[in-house]
Amino acid sequence: LLGRLGRHEDALRIFYCDLSSMELALEYCDIRHERKEEEGRKVRSTTPSECAYIPLVKVALNADSDPDRGVAAAIQVLALRRNVIDKSAALRLLPKNVPLSEMTRPFLIPAVVENQSQVRRLSVASALLRSRYMQLKKKLTEAQLKSQASLHTVPALQKLNLGEHLHSSKPTKARLVHPASSPNFPEVLLVKHFFSRHLVIQAQVMNVNSSQAYQDDVRTLTGVAFVVAESSDEALLPTLQVPLKTLPPRATGSAWCVLAASPQRLDGTAFLASELRFT
Repeated sequence: LLGRLGRHEDALRIFYCDLSSMELALEYCDIRHERKEEEGRKVRSTTPSECAYIPLVKVALNADSDPDRGVAAAIQVLALRRNVIDKSAALRLLPKNVPLSEMTRPFLIPAVVENQSQVRRLSVASALLRSRYMQLKKKLTEAQLKSQASLHTVPALQKLNLGEHLHSSKPTKARLVHPASSPNFPEVLLVKHFFSRHLVIQAQVMNVNSSQAYQDDVRTLTGVAFVVAESSDEALLPTLQVPLKTLPPRATGSAWCVLAASPQRLDGTAFLASELRFT
């Protein structure tokens, strides 16, 4: 009844003082703690509530006729429920003249050992989750590279009505306009796929450095896109780009660019100014 009225200290005085039972007092606090945990899981509250064991510490310190015995009982509560009690709040209730030696063996040393063990467990769990994350990220990247490796496997190209596939050119190595100023530029092979009304350019990007001096200076590339910046003929205009989200070091992936073609308007040879963009 006292508990339902919120008079927890009065209820604990009955167990601790009248019945002289620390066991019953702790059992009362355990029930309160479990109820508060259950309520916390159901309703998220930003306002912290009082620890269920703090009233018992107060009762032990204030209601006991022998102050030393009350301090010993309060330390006992700390020691027995050190994994769930609000340690800082409980320690603030203890008299300032309590010798540190009285708390060291029953409470402080076990608490420090448990905290260190928890830190080690969390460190191991963090390392395992990190390893799992890296494995999943690697598999996702490999799946993306595989899905964009071929003309017939790229989802974005499959959605287009490209028309009849006429033929594909042989791979041609792309040449840089200013090679001396781009020592870290990846190697690129270009393949042109001709359709009745479209030209699809496949840029096979190899994330390696052609310069021997920079072989070890290779990083992951992101947002790798092959862009046709300018066309000499309006009958051949860019309509779609399919970039690579990620290209790890020493990996090969394909970025795509689709150009709409108007054969009846195409006048001889068209020149394209192209760029490979990445971060």
